[in-house]
Amino acid sequence: MAEAHAGLDYRLVQRNVRPPRAVTLVCSEGDWRADVLRMVECYARTWGGDGHGLIACTSGWEIAEPFWRLAEVFDADHWAAFVRTGRGLQLKDPQAYEARLAAIVGQWARDNDVDEAQARQMIEPQFLSSGPGLVAPPELGVRIRRRMAPLASGQVAVTAEFRADEAPPHRLVDMCALTYQPARITGLAVDGLPPAVQLLAAARTGLVAPGHLARLQERGNTGHVTVPVDREGLAPVLRFAWTGRADTDAAYAGPAFLGDTPFAQSRLGCSWFTAFSPDADDEPVVVMCGDSAEDFCYAYTRRRVVGETHWLPLGPDTEDFSADLYTELGRVLYDLVAQPAAGRPVLLSSLTLDEGRLHEIRDQLLATPWGRMASAGSPGRIEVSVCAPADLPVRRSLHLLDKEHAGDTLHEPFLGTDQARNIEIPLPSEAVGSDPDSCRWQVDLLEPRTVLPARWALREVVTAAPSSSWGVRSSTNGISIDSHGRIFTLSGTSLAQRLVQVRLRFPTVREVFTTLLASAGVTLEESDKGRYTRRMIELWGDFAALAADLSAGAAADLLSAWVRTDEQPGRVYQDRKYLTLADAHALTGGSEDAARHLLDGYLQRSIASRGLLLTCSQCVGTAFYQLEDIGPGFRCQRCRQHNPILRSAWKGRELEPQWYYGLDEVAYQGLRSNIHVPILALAYLAESAQSFQYMPEAVVHRDGYPDLEVDLWAVIDGRIVLGEAKISDRLEATRTKETQRCAALRGLLRDLSADEFVMATTGPEWHGRTETLVNEKIAAAVKITWLTNLR
Repeated sequence: MAEAHAGLDYRLVQRNVRPPRAVTLVCSEGDWRADVLRMVECYARTWGGDGHGLIACTSGWEIAEPFWRLAEVFDADHWAAFVRTGRGLQLKDPQAYEARLAAIVGQWARDNDVDEAQARQMIEPQFLSSGPGLVAPPELGVRIRRRMAPLASGQVAVTAEFRADEAPPHRLVDMCALTYQPARITGLAVDGLPPAVQLLAAARTGLVAPGHLARLQERGNTGHVTVPVDREGLAPVLRFAWTGRADTDAAYAGPAFLGDTPFAQSRLGCSWFTAFSPDADDEPVVVMCGDSAEDFCYAYTRRRVVGETHWLPLGPDTEDFSADLYTELGRVLYDLVAQPAAGRPVLLSSLTLDEGRLHEIRDQLLATPWGRMASAGSPGRIEVSVCAPADLPVRRSLHLLDKEHAGDTLHEPFLGTDQARNIEIPLPSEAVGSDPDSCRWQVDLLEPRTVLPARWALREVVTAAPSSSWGVRSSTNGISIDSHGRIFTLSGTSLAQRLVQVRLRFPTVREVFTTLLASAGVTLEESDKGRYTRRMIELWGDFAALAADLSAGAAADLLSAWVRTDEQPGRVYQDRKYLTLADAHALTGGSEDAARHLLDGYLQRSIASRGLLLTCSQCVGTAFYQLEDIGPGFRCQRCRQHNPILRSAWKGRELEPQWYYGLDEVAYQGLRSNIHVPILALAYLAESAQSFQYMPEAVVHRDGYPDLEVDLWAVIDGRIVLGEAKISDRLEATRTKETQRCAALRGLLRDLSADEFVMATTGPEWHGRTETLVNEKIAAAVKITWLTNLR
């Protein structure tokens, strides 16, 4: 629903069109290389397949932790799993396929007393496509939905299956179902090279499966041109596989050849776009070492998310050509980072090799001719270090987008949080389906000031009508809409009639937190400090203005003086301080005109009020009387006696009464409650943010547990950030209470799937006990940011 009194306003939003994005789970056990080759074929048959990702998992669906962080940034629309089938075995090992099929056919023929040829005719079609039933465990789906937002139900998160030499699953686009007809498909014939090299080449070019090629050839002439590569051509193939750039004398160096590879064709109408980053030149080059499914899949996916990531397949099967691997990778790294102006570090990492082995690899890389040149600083230097996978930087830098609708700028009307009209669904530039259901795509709408967390739970609050929210999700690049996301369509309707019609919402940050906590049975209520903060922001006009005045400076000195009753200047009555213009001048340290300007600004915004300090002639009570409460006389606030304003009432030596200035009551209570600490902490966090949304202090209610008041609530560039803000160096006075609070905060962070927890204080440091407890109880779940000396 739109906010009750919100008027129509226009927001500048960005729109991208792209293919659906998928990540597929591949079993790391058994012949995983064959499975990966089949998946590369499947992706090459999928529109946008060059942008899909792979995640290695065990047969028990266990996924290494570094993949989870990568998956969050990858932000797949669909999660899938690869199913091993008879067709996959046939492509990998025809003899093994025939042997297994013969055994099954023979047994079935004997059991049913039929001819083996007849039995084979009946059994083989099913054997080719059948495989073990894959049903992901519920806990895997829970984890996926907790920190990601795939187009999935509340029961099933892994919604699709890929099978060897078959069309992509539903909601992904089959290249054979498009009107696009390639004249030829090119590739490298590397069957004679080691399996690891075959994987490296396939990850760069893609592969065309027999069924894929046959489907294309059924409707037109599509040639298949391959360049054979033998052992003599290993070195240039390695360099090409790592960089995507071929030597000029290679038969596959021409743009026409490279533009017709399966992965290049899967980018039909799309290109890779790089997100702007001021420190992009310092982004490290990552080398994932180890001949394992985990290391290959991590490198494969990270290269499609972050960029420069290379797989170095060192293992027992690569010993015969390890020298080539070291030498050529050393050359690639030298060309990439050893230039005088480059300065990019190289990080070696692995999900399967230990640190000692990685240091050995580092030494061998630097011992190559290219490594020795770089070590000598001629002309530059390679800085190679070992890094744990959990510490590798991961952020989305690359986007596979439709070239004609990348970064469209729109001025969209909004009523409060709600879009005032349906989002326009443009058509892809080149991908056209042979029928209305053959091609579907995603439209991402980004409002740069309101980047939401990519969380599945937010699906019902990102549309103006929840009933139309099936194909809409909160993504890392805005709100993403499935072009065909209608729940019901009639057969025979046109493409235009099948496109989704939906109005989007960019919910408030309070709605975000309330929605995320609702599934855990937790509710939020604004605290007293939160009400003070909200009212002060209203008085100051916006958060930035309030934060600026609370930071060290003349305004902060003036505001703090109003709440300090034990220091001069000023006069204190009934535990409240009142200041004259001279007092303000002395406190702010500038000119009298500057003090006058500051006070006038506060008067105009009702932050301060002007009045007199007057004494009742009857009860002798002295109080501050605002200007609007004074006429020819004043009425005593204590005894209600009417008094004329005479010299005896202002008690001073002045011939005329002195004007005093008092602080608004809510602002006074807020400053007394130290709300400046969370404001200053949030202001610090907002400095480097492009999208910053915050919520004042709130109390968390959980049945059976004490209420928990939390100081910092923010969504910063789509990351969920919570925190504590104190003037002291401890969370609680005793270790027991502090332990209990850390446990309660850890539960809240888990329920919110938070990304960061902030510990902020105005003091010079946090107490050692507090640091230890926070690191023990909270740091394992989220990133901890420590802020001190807030001013």
